Amino acid sequence: MNPPDAPPTSRDAILVLDAAVGATLLAAATARMVGRRARGVVKPVAVVFLRPPMLTERYQAGTYLDALARQGVRGRGEVERQVSALLDKMVPPLVAAVVQRIDLGQLAEGVIAEIDLAEIIRQSTGSVASETVRGVRMQSISGDEAVGNAVGRLRVRFSRKATPKPPTAEQPPAEPASAAEPEMTAT
Repeated sequence: MNPPDAPPTSRDAILVLDAAVGATLLAAATARMVGRRARGVVKPVAVVFLRPPMLTERYQAGTYLDALARQGVRGRGEVERQVSALLDKMVPPLVAAVVQRIDLGQLAEGVIAEIDLAEIIRQSTGSVASETVRGVRMQSISGDEAVGNAVGRLRVRFSRKATPKPPTAEQPPAEPASAAEPEMTAT
């Protein structure tokens, strides 16, 4: 995606860039192959050159090379800190500029279409809904059982009070209570 004010990219420019990258990779591969073959010849010469046995260690080239390497390690640490500070200053505005040019709405729609978000939501809400319905049913069953137990206890209590005791052998059976007859008085 080119910014609206940038000139269109030329196909020839891209072709030249691809050719340059290809040439660099070919040169690196050739240098690696030559280095592997030359190592067997160069190593003994380098050892004699860097650490000649006739010189004291203080005057050997390897000693100077070691000192330069230690100085390079210190310098590399400082360069790394400077590059890191520079990147900390440059990257956030660069990222902000890139994000500003991206159409996030279109990107989000593409992602949603690609992962089929609607189906994922249907599946997840379906399982949540079925779990909720199952939980409500189980609570309803528990409530029904509790109400049934309470009603059963109340029935037992009321039935004990309302049911007359059977007569014993010593007591005559109780006669049902009849409506009281009005007394007649003589006049």
